[in-house]
Amino acid sequence: PYHISIAYVDKEMDASDRTALEVVVEDAAKTREALEQKLEEIIESGDMDSLAEEMAELYEELELMDAATIEARAAKILFGLGFTKMMQKKMTKDFSGGWRMRLSLAKALFMAPKMLLLDEPTNHLDIEACVWLEEYLVQHFERGILVLISHSQ
Repeated sequence: PYHISIAYVDKEMDASDRTALEVVVEDAAKTREALEQKLEEIIESGDMDSLAEEMAELYEELELMDAATIEARAAKILFGLGFTKMMQKKMTKDFSGGWRMRLSLAKALFMAPKMLLLDEPTNHLDIEACVWLEEYLVQHFERGILVLISHSQ
């Protein structure tokens, strides 16, 4: 369905001249714009009573995309996955494939999709990042759908 956002993490981020932080937040403006347009359509339809729940969800998602907190939220996710402040300013082309895989994971977590599909997300994570990821998913993904493929015990 159109109203369900899906993130699928199965490969590393492409190498580029953008920094780690830029890569994670780059789609936030587009997402915010799309959410605002959906909200506007509901308001223009005049059917706000029957769509009140959907409107509440849209407002909640818009709050997550607040321009004042975007970079801080992204930096927190990156830090949890092992990126120091200096690493967050580094260009993605300067990272190994394992670190670019962590960037893909960070971007998916940052976008807070309704459905998150993770294929072997812990393959390139150290134990601290694995523990952080588990805690993050428990705290921030309670209302979403999570499909996680792992061969780890």
